[in-house]
Amino acid sequence: MTARSAARAAVRAPARGLSAVGRGFRAAVVAGRWVVMGLWLAAAVAAVLLPTPSGGGGSNDFGSLLPPESEAAQVQERSLTEFRVPVLSQTAVVVHDPGGLSALTRADIALWALQHTQPALRGEAPTADGNIVAAVPLPTSTPETAVTYLYTTGGTSLSEGTALARQYAQHFRNQPDVETYVTGITPARVQQAEHLGARLHLFEVATLVLIAVVVGLTFRSVVAPLVVLAAAGIGYVVATYVLARAAAAFGFSLPDQLRPLTAALLIGVVTDYCVLFFSGMRRHLEAGMTPKEAARRTVTTDGPIVAVAGLTVAAGTAALLVADFELFRAFGPALSLTVVVGVAVSLTLVPALIAVLGPRLFFPSGVARGGALDRRSGRGARWMARATSTRRGAWIAVLIGLGVLVPAAVPLADLRLDLSFSSGLPSDDPVRQGAELLDESGVRGVVAPTEVLVEAPGIADQRGALARLQSSIAAQPGVAQVLGPAQNPLPEEFGIVFSAAGDIARFVVILDSDPLAADAIEDLRLLRDRLPGLLEEAGVDGATVGVAGQTAVAAELALITQENLWRTMLAALIVEFVILALFLRAVLAPLLLLVTSALGVAASLGISVLVFQGLFDDPGLTFYVPFTTAVLLLALGSDYNVFAVGSIWDEAGRRPLREAIVVAMPATARAISAAGVILAATFAMVAIIPLDSFRQVAFIMALGLLIDTFLIRPVLTPAVLTLLGRAAGWPSGRIRISQAPLGAAEQDALLEERAAAEGAGREPATAGTAGPAT
Repeated sequence: MTARSAARAAVRAPARGLSAVGRGFRAAVVAGRWVVMGLWLAAAVAAVLLPTPSGGGGSNDFGSLLPPESEAAQVQERSLTEFRVPVLSQTAVVVHDPGGLSALTRADIALWALQHTQPALRGEAPTADGNIVAAVPLPTSTPETAVTYLYTTGGTSLSEGTALARQYAQHFRNQPDVETYVTGITPARVQQAEHLGARLHLFEVATLVLIAVVVGLTFRSVVAPLVVLAAAGIGYVVATYVLARAAAAFGFSLPDQLRPLTAALLIGVVTDYCVLFFSGMRRHLEAGMTPKEAARRTVTTDGPIVAVAGLTVAAGTAALLVADFELFRAFGPALSLTVVVGVAVSLTLVPALIAVLGPRLFFPSGVARGGALDRRSGRGARWMARATSTRRGAWIAVLIGLGVLVPAAVPLADLRLDLSFSSGLPSDDPVRQGAELLDESGVRGVVAPTEVLVEAPGIADQRGALARLQSSIAAQPGVAQVLGPAQNPLPEEFGIVFSAAGDIARFVVILDSDPLAADAIEDLRLLRDRLPGLLEEAGVDGATVGVAGQTAVAAELALITQENLWRTMLAALIVEFVILALFLRAVLAPLLLLVTSALGVAASLGISVLVFQGLFDDPGLTFYVPFTTAVLLLALGSDYNVFAVGSIWDEAGRRPLREAIVVAMPATARAISAAGVILAATFAMVAIIPLDSFRQVAFIMALGLLIDTFLIRPVLTPAVLTLLGRAAGWPSGRIRISQAPLGAAEQDALLEERAAAEGAGREPATAGTAGPAT
């Protein structure tokens, strides 16, 4: 034995050991099928009956999403320290009269606010949670609309604060022609949670019904959908409990936005793996195996693929942990643990169920014995496999694929990130209606104004220069109104416009657009860039300037999101590359396959920009949506890489690459297509939740999965492998090539050979090496 052969044997020895362990585990699952089913049923019952800890939901403060070193957070903290009256309020009461507010109504607004604020002025403010401690009417330039900021005690929850605001607003509803609205960040967040909670169970039930119908039609069976529903339902119950336990134990949060995503991911992956197992089971039964033999063979051949595919999704979503943004890091463990539970269900409960059911799984259609090739089905898949297995056809396929995907990805450069809570609400939601009323009045930003702090020793003495600065700020793009020293020249205003020491002047800047949307963020960035020059032009001497407020927070969050997106995508690509490289024992093929997957992700995001920012005129995509969907699509694309390329690699161990492609691609096409459509439909159901963020998630995920299923996997994947040739297997030297063209008859003969070999319970009798590492 040569040194090289010895080294190969040393490397393969652990793999053989792991393979033996895997075969033993899979045989035990089938043999102990009743025990496995009982254990999973007991786990589901326990998950329902045991108390479920609540995962941390994070702070109620929108600004708490920023890291401690944030400039906006530091300026905001200084404002809260130096000024008696805060400007930062996340709840506003809007009083509106289309004919103009009467003097009586304006007086009532002021007196009602004073009544709620007097205890605080006397030093008798309530300290118990759930109380209003101050109400501050804000001067606006609109005669039809008045806005009052409400402040509550520190421990008041979001829902309690919103309820208090609604009670406050109820006071004005007895006046004729007067309309009242409660709006702002806090009421919008409460409404989002309410809409999510109201539709979540409908989404879960509708998704399961849809899955049952699609699986039933795919296999022409009424039993197969019941197996999927049982596996997905048990997995979902257990996963929900495991996530809550893990969140409590390890201290990560479970944001409301995660619940539909984890549900869709769990149901989707379990259904996908069920489809793979069902297809293998039917294939082996049609080949003439007994039910127990077919079940064991299905688990032996498809189990490793499911395990590796699940590992790629779990590891890809875990890459979210590299983000330095708390919200995004929370998505990582939650999505990854969800996939782990889904894989565990798929590798144990599903094989046990198909072993018990046998041919009854496909009732009433049954199975056709004999193992002969069905030439009526899969003609398109066979033709595509033959076409892309030639270099000419492969070049054409690559050029067509790039011609579709690259232009589709170009609009991604125009992506805007939207952090608004109110604009994503349904059009008939009262919080959104209040915000739109302010938008019509040109003072939309009043619900979350921006603070500009100008600091210098004795700055209060520079009133003339500060008045000129205020006029200059008011003239900037996107600014509707500015409140500051020009309106408050008196010394007793120290603590409101000027700090108590007279060293800081405060300007309250009201923008004319949604303060958390992309337009306001861009307007604020422009203002911040111009402020040093405006200070100099106004003649303000020796001052520094800082910007705070919710728009400043949103601007920093948008920047952090963009930085984290690229970092996390790079981490996910590296993780997926390592897994695929180990699975295929190759370098070039996994690298280029991941490039095609990434291009598909970019295309789906680019088309989404056109649809939502162009067609629907949304202010942008919700800031976490591109981030989360990109990582999910990349991970799920690698999952399908394992399905498709793993089958080609297995065949390539026995025959030249061209023959491997024309045999493997048609054999797996139906299962992969069905799985892709089911997963796309599962995520599309997220749109049942009537919030823009979930509508965007549904569209991007469904589109991306369909692109992967019908373009990347059947067209670009075999074409890329054909063009790589022997280099596809580098450095293993696994791939052999043949120049002999293959027609339809030759392809059918190879497929007949494969079907006959499966019917005999053996691999095709051709020379080759071991299959992919599993």
